[in-house]
Amino acid sequence: RGQGPSSGRTMESPSSAVYLNVAHAAAYAAFGLLWLHAARLRRRSARALPAMLSDASRALGDSAPPLCVVLPVKGAHAQSAANWRAQCCSHGYAGPVSFLFVVQEEEDEAYSLVKQLQASGSLPTENVSVLVAGLAVGTSQKLHNLIHAVERIGEQSELVLMLDDDMLLAPGAVNLLAHELLSDPNALAASGFSCDAPGRWTVLAHAACVYRLILEISVAGGEGSHAWGGCCLMRRADLLESVPGGVMAHWKNRGYSDDWIITAVARKQRRRIANPPLLFLNLVDFRSPSQLYNFFHRQFFVLDTYPQPSPDEPRIQAHRLRLESYALASLMGLPPPPP
Repeated sequence: RGQGPSSGRTMESPSSAVYLNVAHAAAYAAFGLLWLHAARLRRRSARALPAMLSDASRALGDSAPPLCVVLPVKGAHAQSAANWRAQCCSHGYAGPVSFLFVVQEEEDEAYSLVKQLQASGSLPTENVSVLVAGLAVGTSQKLHNLIHAVERIGEQSELVLMLDDDMLLAPGAVNLLAHELLSDPNALAASGFSCDAPGRWTVLAHAACVYRLILEISVAGGEGSHAWGGCCLMRRADLLESVPGGVMAHWKNRGYSDDWIITAVARKQRRRIANPPLLFLNLVDFRSPSQLYNFFHRQFFVLDTYPQPSPDEPRIQAHRLRLESYALASLMGLPPPPP
């Protein structure tokens, strides 16, 4: 005899779907509250920022130590000339400043553009130099450029500011970073942080921003103790290769990420990284799944490539961080199952 319409089908338990729905709701609620709290902290910091910038500039006064700004550069775009003029001529730092642009090769268009700006008088020639680092062999190219520049900074420069060439600094921002670093002898670095926002209304852009927002929750309170390579200030003495277990030693040991290594060294040495309320807007504009995959691949890869552990230190911490980040990103990025 023929079978009824329900024959061959199995009844599915709704418990798994309910559990996933509850898990998603709890995760979104928890992070929503945390992001709301972070937004309130950022709003409060934004209101206090003008006074903080003024106080920092006044505290440094004429005693601001010499500073060298290192800008690893690759290529040039429509805003490069304007950005570099602003960085070199409108930084507002109270002490002596020098600038080192670093490129991989002379054929890089950034090299010729800096030279053109100097020839036209748009950039000064006295305190602005361009270095050619060559091709990286045992590290990432950006880190290779940083190492090449830092090792050539004169002894007269007490502070080193590592700055992405497309970062625009508010007047007084460098003074605030210097004040935060110098006022705490135990601070290893003072760093701004990237505030990621979707450059277009796509799922890909939002997925990347959600991942980075997890870090911004802690940074918004000013005590995140995270270094960010886009704007990070350190003492030159802490960047010397002679420092045992220091930043430079780990950079040269097959280093990949400059800022994650600084963060890990600070935690290992129980030193602080100051995070004053300096956020730099970064518009995320991923147009294809391959770009998003490359972004996540680099993020997870970086979590496993900061300082090499000593023989008595297992790599479990790196693996734990990677698994936690993957679990949080997956939980927040996946849509809830249909009812």
